[in-house]
Amino acid sequence: MSSPDDALLDSLTSDLTPVKRLRSAPLWIGAAVGLVVALIYIFVFYGPRGEIVALMRGGAVVNLMVIGKPMIFLVMGLSALWAVADLARPEGRLKLLHLLPVLAVFGLVLGNLLSEMAIFGTDNFARQLNGGGHVCFITILCGGMAGLVAMWRLWLRRTATSHPVLLGAMSGLAAASLMAAAYAIHCNMDAAIYLLLFYGTAVTVSSAIAALLGSKLLRW
Repeated sequence: MSSPDDALLDSLTSDLTPVKRLRSAPLWIGAAVGLVVALIYIFVFYGPRGEIVALMRGGAVVNLMVIGKPMIFLVMGLSALWAVADLARPEGRLKLLHLLPVLAVFGLVLGNLLSEMAIFGTDNFARQLNGGGHVCFITILCGGMAGLVAMWRLWLRRTATSHPVLLGAMSGLAAASLMAAAYAIHCNMDAAIYLLLFYGTAVTVSSAIAALLGSKLLRW
């Protein structure tokens, strides 16, 4: 037996169009496609670093940073994407596990920097920073912003987050980190000060811009 309230609810919802549940699979697929596009762009317009060319020709990896540096930013990007997928729904929250890779990378690089400073001082900084840092910064920032725009167009605008600033920040972190992973295939500057100053600043600026955009565009 229906009540007057049921009739009222039916009348209020009769014009509503059902909305499909937001799935995270398109986010991950889009990120994978975006990473491949970024890698192709870097290979075509910048070229891989010499050690990777040697590796492709059957050589051995001597410098662990050849593989380690791209992997660092890849893990950061994937962790941030995990956070984005969780924050996309109203009940989503940012977890410590989402931030652990970022904190671990920051601690590792900062510890390496402090260790180098304790042994060599700052005498090596000029040499370690002399390697096209402006190109590194601009490429990662612009590539990250391009990835963020694609993420917004294809997925982010359909989210219903309770934390728009955090969702924006983690989206920017994910996009810029994946772009940094792609750029690291080309870049042969592995010093801790270089990673902090150019890679770190580009990723941080991208995250800050995305957080600001999130506060305006991701509210519902």
